Amino acid sequence: MNKTLKMIPCPKCGEDFPELRLTQYGYNYCVNCSTTEKVVGITTVEGTGDHTYNDIIIMDAAKARRIAAAEAEYTGNKKVALELLNYDDENENSVSQSMKESIQRVLDDEDDNDYIT
Repeated sequence: MNKTLKMIPCPKCGEDFPELRLTQYGYNYCVNCSTTEKVVGITTVEGTGDHTYNDIIIMDAAKARRIAAAEAEYTGNKKVALELLNYDDENENSVSQSMKESIQRVLDDEDDNDYIT
């Protein structure tokens, strides 16, 4: 049941993009030509006591920056605490990979020490 998507040229850059993007979703150009900012996720912990749960709020990055600035102003902090990760950036990926490798080494060392008597 592999259907191939009908592709049409983007009016901005000329690259092909799926026609469904235009007909079904109303976008006139490809993702690469989009000016829409990427979205971010903010994790929250809700509830009290034994009835807590985690939630995630998805919003655009500009709104997240405004919320972080308002929070910093409210709490009296001079700096806005907001971490935006860009996984399209090769430097960000290399940092993430080196962190994963470091964590794995620590976990491997702990596993080796668990069985020493």
